Amino acid sequence: MIWFGADYSPPQIWAVEDTSLQVTWGQLPAGPVTASVLASTPARPQASGARSSASPSISEATIDHEGGAGAITVGGLAADTEVTVELRSAGDTAILTAKTLPTPPGAELTRFATISDLHLGARRWGAFNTIVDPSDYDVPHPFRCALAAVNDAVAWGAELLIIKGDAVQHEADGHFAQLADLVDRFPDLPMLLIPGNHEVDGKGGTIPLKIGERGLPYTRKVDHLDLPGIRIIVGDTTVPGNGRGSLDRIGGALIEDAAASDRPVFIGLHHQLQTGRVPRYWPMGIHAPQSTELLDNLDRLSQPVTVSSGHTHRNRSRFHGDVLVTEVGSTKDWPGVWAGYAVHDGGLRQVIRRSSAPDAISWTEYSRKAVGGLWSRWSPGPVDQRCVSQVWSRDRELTN
Repeated sequence: MIWFGADYSPPQIWAVEDTSLQVTWGQLPAGPVTASVLASTPARPQASGARSSASPSISEATIDHEGGAGAITVGGLAADTEVTVELRSAGDTAILTAKTLPTPPGAELTRFATISDLHLGARRWGAFNTIVDPSDYDVPHPFRCALAAVNDAVAWGAELLIIKGDAVQHEADGHFAQLADLVDRFPDLPMLLIPGNHEVDGKGGTIPLKIGERGLPYTRKVDHLDLPGIRIIVGDTTVPGNGRGSLDRIGGALIEDAAASDRPVFIGLHHQLQTGRVPRYWPMGIHAPQSTELLDNLDRLSQPVTVSSGHTHRNRSRFHGDVLVTEVGSTKDWPGVWAGYAVHDGGLRQVIRRSSAPDAISWTEYSRKAVGGLWSRWSPGPVDQRCVSQVWSRDRELTN
C-alpha cells in the first residue's frame, strides 16, 4: 500500500461530482501517477504493488507527477454510483472508494465558481503567524494559490467568478494592487467582488471603489446578476474595524432581491450564518438571531435558495428548512480550495476541489500543520458536506 506519514495527508477521494472525481495526496514520489476507476469494490485491500481483483477500469487518468503533494481528476463516470479507485505510483497501490453524486433533474444551464479568503499580501500563517513558506518560489503563496484556484475553476467551465471577501490581508494599497494583478489576468471572466473583514480593518488605506484596469467594483451593499437558471446575489456583511459580520444594512435588500427573482437564487456572503447565540467556533460570523431570521424568510419564498459564505476557512454544509447553507474554505491555506456550482433546470451541484497546481498544493499541504496539527482535521469537513447535489422541488410555490 502507498505509505504516508503523519506530516502528509493520505491519498483520498477529495471531491466527487456526478461524472467525475478528484483524488489528492500529500506525498508521492516523482513519476507517473495513475488513477483507475473500477466497476466494483474489492473485498479486501490488495498487497503493495498488486493489481486489484475488481473488474477492469471504466475510466482512467495519468499524470507525470513532480513529487510531493498532488491531485488527479478522473471523468467519464456514471452518476449516483459507488466506485472503487485504484491509485498507482512507483509500483505501490492505494484502494479508495466513493459514491458519485446524483445528477439534478433537467439540462445543465450554467456553471459558476466562488473563491474566498485569498489574503493577498499575507506572508505568514497559523494561530501565532509562525508558519512561513519554505519554498523558493518568487511569487508569495497567497497569490500562487489564488491564481491556481481561478485557473482550475475556468478549466472546470465556470462562466462567472464570485470573490467572497478577504481577498486581501489588510486594507492596504499594496495588497489591493495584488488583487488588481489577479483579476486583470482574467479580463474575459465576469466577476462579482464583495469585501470581508480584512478589507475594512483600517490598516494602511481605504477600500478602492474599483479594482484593476478592468474596473471591477467592490459591492458595498447588495448586487445581483441573472444567469441561465439562477439569480446570483451578493451582499456586504462587513462592519468596519470589526471581525464580525452584520445584516443590519443589507438583510432587507437580500430578501427583496431574492423575492423578486423569477428563478432559483444563490446568495454569496463573506461571514457565515451562525446557528447558536453562543459561538461554538472561531471566527465569529453573523449573530444567530439575524442569521435565523434571514434563513426563515428565505425558506418562505417560492424560489429555491442556496446561501454560501467564507470567513471560517473551513468546508461545511447544512440545510435550514429547504435552504442549502454552505461554508467554503480559503484558497491559500489547508486544504486550499475553490467551489464550483453546476446549475440544472431542476437543481444545483456544489463541488469543492483542492487547487491542483504544484506550486499551490505543495504549500497548502505544508500549511496543514497549523494549530498544532489540529487544522488538518478541522478545516476539510466530510466529503458529503463538500460535495452536495440539491434537487429543487417543483411544488415549492404551492407548499410555502
